[in-house]
Parts: sequence; C-alpha cells; structure tokens
Amino acid sequence: MTHHPTFRTVQVMLLAACCVAVIAGCRTAASLGLPVSASSNALLPYATNLRQAGHRHGIPTELAKQALPPHRMEAGDVLVIEPNDFNSPVRLQSDQTVHQDGYIELGDYGRVAVLGMTTEEIQQTVQSRVAARETEKSQQRFALASHSQNRPPEEIVDYGVNVRLVNNESDQFYVMGEVNAPGSYQLVGAETVLDALIAAGGLSDRANEHKIILTRPQPDGQPRLVLPVCYKQILQLGDVTTNYQLLPGDRIYVPSITLWEDVKQSVAFNSDKSCPHCREYRQ
Repeated sequence: MTHHPTFRTVQVMLLAACCVAVIAGCRTAASLGLPVSASSNALLPYATNLRQAGHRHGIPTELAKQALPPHRMEAGDVLVIEPNDFNSPVRLQSDQTVHQDGYIELGDYGRVAVLGMTTEEIQQTVQSRVAARETEKSQQRFALASHSQNRPPEEIVDYGVNVRLVNNESDQFYVMGEVNAPGSYQLVGAETVLDALIAAGGLSDRANEHKIILTRPQPDGQPRLVLPVCYKQILQLGDVTTNYQLLPGDRIYVPSITLWEDVKQSVAFNSDKSCPHCREYRQ
C-alpha cells in the first residue's frame, strides 16, 4: 500500500531543510521558501538557455566603452536653443519641449519638425529658418526706409543659434527583480551594469546574484540577446568581462533565489562552482 506523507511529515521535512540551510550559511529566511514567495522573480526557461550560451565578444564593457550614436529626438525631449551672439536680433524661447506631434514652437519663426533628428540637424534647420525670416524682415525695413530716403547702413548680422539637449525621456534603462529600488533610470553617459545595480539600490536579500541577466532589445529578425552578468566577479575581482556598457532600452533582471539554489551556493561559497558559467568569462 502506498503511503502519502502527512502534513506533519511535510512540516518536519521543511524544518530539517531549514536547519541544513542555516547551518550551511544561507543568507535569508526568505530564501527558505519553495519557491521563495508568491511573487518570486524567476527566469523564463528560454532566458536561462540564452544566458547559458555565455558571453559574446565584441560587446562594449567597462574598460572598452564605445561612443553612443547621436540621440534622435522623441516626444518629451527638452532642448535649449539660444542665439550665438548676445546682441543678435533673434528672439527665441530658450527651453523647447518636443511635442507629441514631433514639432517645437519657435514663435515668429513658426513650427519646426524635429522628430528623429539630432541636435546638429536641428541646429542647421533652425538656423536656416531664422536666417530666412530675419532676412525677410530686414528687406522690409530697407524697403520702408528707402521711401523715406533715410536708408540705414547694411549690417552683417550673425543669425546662428546653438542647440543643446538638456533632458530626454527616451534614453533609459530598466532594472527589475530582486533589487531595492526597481524601475527605469536615465541613461546619462556611459553607465555600466554595476552603475545600474547601484542606482537601483543594490541587490535585495532574496537576489540570486549568480543568475543576473542583461537583455538588449533587437530589431525584428535578429536573434535575441540575453547576456550573463557575473556579479561577484565584477564586484570582488574587478573582472569587467560582464560589466557591459549600457545602451538605451537595456533591461537588467535579478531573479529570486530558491532554497535549493541557496543551499548549493552556501555549501560552495568558497568555490567558483556556485557560478559555473562565470568561470569561463574571465579575461
């Protein structure tokens, strides 16, 4: 006759597992759940398989950063447009927010479409618009002055403008899962995975630091890009192989740790066996 374990037996088994885990050096009581909690952050099997494919060469990292391509305007971006010459007759509202339709308002100079343009392209477009309008106004003044026979001398005027991007809402990265402050963050310069994890408040007590991934969105038709992040190697050994330079849209995901993973990693915490894939990524 088949005997099924009673609820009391299950309790004893779980208690025994807890004792083993505590003796072995498990870090948190939260890690003793099977799974850790109802809201456990688990990796999809497909993501796990892609992570195990390992590090890919040619991806910029902390010590091999690359210049990012120029930002192209999206709705919500904020520009500052100012005349080059302090004495210029050009009058513009300095702060310009890109509207949902992709235009900015230049007052007397009309509306200018800037969606998808770089700051350099916008500068050229605005300068052309301003120069054309100011030349038209100057010709009108000369025409009026010629009738009064009091024509003013022609002046060389600098209609140049300077365009700067001061805030963009689209160049962001995301840190989710077992971190203390999950959310979206502004990509300011050449941040790395470590910068992102620090910005997100560091790993939580339930984080599985051996299964962190960086996912990079790819155009249709291209293979998915899921990269392993070897947290301990980055932090304790200064190994930058998986401390990738971030790109706009990158997602960093920190999964939860389960009891079995916690026990295995605690038993082998002095060994690289707790993160077998990361041993292969050392420079």
